[in-house]
Amino acid sequence: MENHGKHPLLFLLCAAAVVAKSTQLEPPNRNSYAPSYNPQPHDFPNEQLYHAYVVIQRFKNTISCDPGKITATWIGHDICGEGSYRGFYCTTPSKDGANLTVTTIDFNGFGLCAPKLKGFIDQFPDLAVFQATSNNLSGDIPRLRVNPVVYSLQVKDDFKSSKFDNNIPEKHCIYGRVNFVMGKIFCGTYSPDDVLQKMVEIPGSVVTDAKGLLLSNNKLFGALPADLGFIKWNYLALANNKLTGPIPSSIAHLQDSLFEVLLLNNQLSGCLPHELGMLHKATVIDAGKNQLTGPIPASFSCLASVEQLNLGENRLYGQVPDALCKLATGPAGRLANLTLSGNYFTSVGQACAALIKDGVLDVKNNCIPGLAGQRKPAECAAFQSQPKTCPAPAASAQVACPAAAATGAAALAERKVKEYSSYVTYATLHE
Repeated sequence: MENHGKHPLLFLLCAAAVVAKSTQLEPPNRNSYAPSYNPQPHDFPNEQLYHAYVVIQRFKNTISCDPGKITATWIGHDICGEGSYRGFYCTTPSKDGANLTVTTIDFNGFGLCAPKLKGFIDQFPDLAVFQATSNNLSGDIPRLRVNPVVYSLQVKDDFKSSKFDNNIPEKHCIYGRVNFVMGKIFCGTYSPDDVLQKMVEIPGSVVTDAKGLLLSNNKLFGALPADLGFIKWNYLALANNKLTGPIPSSIAHLQDSLFEVLLLNNQLSGCLPHELGMLHKATVIDAGKNQLTGPIPASFSCLASVEQLNLGENRLYGQVPDALCKLATGPAGRLANLTLSGNYFTSVGQACAALIKDGVLDVKNNCIPGLAGQRKPAECAAFQSQPKTCPAPAASAQVACPAAAATGAAALAERKVKEYSSYVTYATLHE
């Protein structure tokens, strides 16, 4: 497969489906920084790239601030060329007759101001990753329809030699554009046999349908799309926006694909959904600092892979389920941080009490009798007197966890506290 990217270390991308045919669009109006000539369809290698050009120019016309003069490179017909169209990356799928197409858009830290994303990212049918953390993008999240694209993580054979204190003679680098590292190069003193395990700690094959929507630290508003779960996302980072409404039940469809999801510091409301507990492959679930309410569903005992679970600063209540706390115990327990502070929980079980002592579970500022650092009784009574509409989990109900959650639990690594920067989505918050 031929690789056409501006970054010299982009790893090869392979399309798993035929490239969707793009709809012809009218060329955009020129603005003050438009190119001196207007490319025509015959100037582009294929129809997909002409379609991308039209979409990019139309979006460019809406941008009101560009401190790094990024859009000055969005001129001409060479969308995939070296040094042109910064932030856009192209690859050729491996199918016979496939065309060069845009599969990754990376605006991280560009500081671009734009009033909406609709009509932009939803117009790239082969887009697998859109990363635009720390910009000033507004509007709601568009409904996306993208083709399934398979990405193969590649470790180069021609490792460069270098000297290290531990006398390991080679420095091995994982060259990743989408899987796990989002364009970074991870290097370390690891042997070829263990480099993937050391640097990429995701269960299953190193070949995966990797897709990411990373839009933290913007000004997005409105509800999460009801069909959010019908694209097999691996990474969702929507933290620090102004998103409202419930977490859609369609998120359950991501139970076999989603590894990390950040929804913290928005204005999400409604009952904490049962479907969130079906994400048995997720290592990170962070929905802290919202307005979610209800008890923790029994399905949360199915989160066999979770390492970081933050539901703090919401309006949750009831008992903290012991079945959830048991995810941090035993040889297969991976849960290293369970944050439930700033809610209205009234009791914890035996397993949860042990986690409080170990510093794994944070339940400060709740309504649990006998524990220090809780809310004032009057504040708890006022909350308890309010009507409750969320379904209470039945004490005797049997939870039907995804089959992979039960069969794969024994193979999981035991609990290990990690730096937040080791997680893809948390790392993007600080870029």
